[in-house]
Amino acid sequence: MNPLLKTTLAGLILFSGVSTADTLQVKLADPTWQVVLNNNAIAQRTTAISPTEASFARQLQPLLQQKDYNAIADLFAKRPLAQDSSALQVLRGQVLLSLQHYEQAATALQAALRQQPDLALAHQAISLVFMQQQQYQKARPHLVAAINLGVADAQTYGQLAFINLQASQAASAIAGYQQALLLEPDNMQWQQGLLYALIQSQAWPQAQAMLEQLLQQQPDNKALWLQRSQLALSQEHQQQALASIEVALRLGETAAENLLLAAQLHFANGSAERGAILLQQVIVSNKDSTAWHAPLVQAARYLSYKQQWAALRRLLQQAELPKQQLTPQQQSQLELVKAELANADNKPKLALNALQQAVALDPLAGDALLALALWYENKNNVELASLTYSRAATIKDVQIPALQAQAQLEINRQQYQVALQLLQQVQQLAPHRQDILDNIRSLQQLVRQQR
Repeated sequence: MNPLLKTTLAGLILFSGVSTADTLQVKLADPTWQVVLNNNAIAQRTTAISPTEASFARQLQPLLQQKDYNAIADLFAKRPLAQDSSALQVLRGQVLLSLQHYEQAATALQAALRQQPDLALAHQAISLVFMQQQQYQKARPHLVAAINLGVADAQTYGQLAFINLQASQAASAIAGYQQALLLEPDNMQWQQGLLYALIQSQAWPQAQAMLEQLLQQQPDNKALWLQRSQLALSQEHQQQALASIEVALRLGETAAENLLLAAQLHFANGSAERGAILLQQVIVSNKDSTAWHAPLVQAARYLSYKQQWAALRRLLQQAELPKQQLTPQQQSQLELVKAELANADNKPKLALNALQQAVALDPLAGDALLALALWYENKNNVELASLTYSRAATIKDVQIPALQAQAQLEINRQQYQVALQLLQQVQQLAPHRQDILDNIRSLQQLVRQQR
């Protein structure tokens, strides 16, 4: 094994630890609620327009049929809101909601509720205003009021379930989505929501059964395959997670976070070559992002540890373009990997240049200092090796291996007293290590013999 590879064990540890559900987080699609511009479904809880508004209502009728909401809004703008009946105020609010004029819509609907607090359609509409503004806690009491006032449609139950899911109230979300699906069994939005809620509540068997049923119906739905991957990760089934996310990629998934996850799963359980290719795709298409920085360094260290030099070479070539975005510490780690690659290619001068660059970029990079000291030692530059080991010994993370390596260097040139002092420092740092105590006793004998 290349001696420089002693410094890359962390890469293996990083990629062997893909084991938490948090690694994959597929975002719940933003709901697209339907705006209903009539009150027929809950007429018993609405109020009629006043006789003085009949002429205005006749003006609105053809515009409503044509869905010319801008023209309707212009007509409403010419009328004082406070003088309208609650029925017209609700209609004004719904029209403004359709035009995404959320603040004006809320004002109109709140006016209607002040006139008639039990107006179910107003509660339903204003909840939708708050939903569109992602003010879910404001929407919730209006949804509850609408249900209590007799609204029993799938949209209202689905909205309430979505809010409960956002609030991490999975059990309530499950109940709401189940009610919505009872009314609209083929609605994909409710199916997806129920699946998310089951996963969030860790109801693995129910979620798995539902997911497999949905995949039978929609085998080309990449969102379902991503959820299957998430579900597998939640249960520590990494091979199934990898297989599922690969299907999603073949179906056109391009989100950088999912490409990164697929790469990470490949490095841990699949093909390092494929992992490198996926990571390259992320780098090329997301040069302005920082999401790929840490995975890039981890992947490079892992490939070096596995001595997959061809894949590593391609990955480093791809990383040349955006490397200026990396932190000095990340650039230092890549330079260290370049040194390992150069050493594998039997290019010692390139290795030395990369190691010196790594140390220059991050003077506290203990693993780079150890590798540089080892390079000097292998080239019989004992003095520089000793100085570099001494420098590395000031860094806590590598203090013990640096002292041990320097001690061995001194033993090799028969400087037993110096080596003894170095090992005594190690013994103070790791008093329970029997091997160090044995080495100290041996050195003490050699020192006595030299006298």
